[in-house]
Amino acid sequence: MADRVYFASHGLAIDGTTVLGAQSVGISMTFNNLQAFQLGTLSIYDNIVTDGECTISATKNLDGNALMFGGGNVGDYGTTVYTITVASQDDEEGLDGSGGTSTTITGAFLSSLGYNFPVDGWATEEISWVADNKSVGTSGLAAISTTTGTAAFRHHVTWDGVLSGYNVTNISINTDFAREALFKLGQFNPYYRFANFPIEITVEFTYNNTEIDQTELDLTQESCTNTAFGKEDITVTVCDAGGQSANAKYTFVASGCVLSSINQEGGGTDGGNATTTVTYTTYNDLWVNTA
Repeated sequence: MADRVYFASHGLAIDGTTVLGAQSVGISMTFNNLQAFQLGTLSIYDNIVTDGECTISATKNLDGNALMFGGGNVGDYGTTVYTITVASQDDEEGLDGSGGTSTTITGAFLSSLGYNFPVDGWATEEISWVADNKSVGTSGLAAISTTTGTAAFRHHVTWDGVLSGYNVTNISINTDFAREALFKLGQFNPYYRFANFPIEITVEFTYNNTEIDQTELDLTQESCTNTAFGKEDITVTVCDAGGQSANAKYTFVASGCVLSSINQEGGGTDGGNATTTVTYTTYNDLWVNTA
């Protein structure tokens, strides 16, 4: 038995393909219990598990290697099923494929997806899946060697569509499939986990203020021929960091985004900068493209 599990002896694979640039992975299981009571006593006379589920969450750097999410329009992935493998071994030198233990989650549905582009730190991809089958084994993953990937930093990230010329410090793109389980008589586990369409997609920008927010709100001026709240196509591009070129390695396109909220804060007597966070929303239309 291994003395510990740490980053060099820990690996992740999706549908048999090892994730390169993976930063973290977590597995959690929850069990929903139902209590039965009876008149005349405070005691529970039955307490059963009604259903359980396994949630897997993982993060990887945008480093030029393949994304955990394969690409395409997020709205088309409502029915895709994945197999997730998490493995470890007792090796202080790194995961080299020589045995170990593993956990395999089958029948996993995409639950949430997010991309983060901070001013400090690496650009990352974050995904979670939900499933109801988790098994353990003694076979690990193949050896993982040092890759040629180069993690994307702030100078590798550009955007267009909104807030041109602003001092943007963070961009995040997030969506949640809001999975719900369907059950039927004669079977304990769900026979399907459907996504709640339309799938809401949020694109959030945070920037340092150079002046008080100038956005105007005058609902009395809105009419059937004059609507100021238009739609925006927002594109975030990560250049080919490994080649140090302007060629796009990843592009994230959210179409038909509508302004959802503007929150201004900071600039207090603590000396911090005044910042504004602007959120746009759209539905189903988030395209993730890789070069």
